[in-house]
Amino acid sequence: MAKRVSAREARARFAELTDRVRYTGEPVIVEKQGQPFVAVVTLDDFDILERLRREKAAAEFTHLASRAAREVGGPEPSEEQIVEAVRRTREALYRERYAAG
Repeated sequence: MAKRVSAREARARFAELTDRVRYTGEPVIVEKQGQPFVAVVTLDDFDILERLRREKAAAEFTHLASRAAREVGGPEPSEEQIVEAVRRTREALYRERYAAG
């Protein structure tokens, strides 16, 4: 079970909390006004979450691309075409967000 701490306590004991997460693997949930706000997790857990998020996004994109191809009567895109389209979209979004900075 994840330990819960207030934001004030997290600020005051940040090093201790991060060490606890790192060495025990137990996440810490930080609360603001009694409501969960953020979680501190190990890098391994974070990597797993990111992989799951990418897989979910890819599956959804594949589903939408296949549905769009069926609706216009064209051939369904290959996985390579989908991966390339995702790569181009991510590059465009990155340029849009960070090129002006």
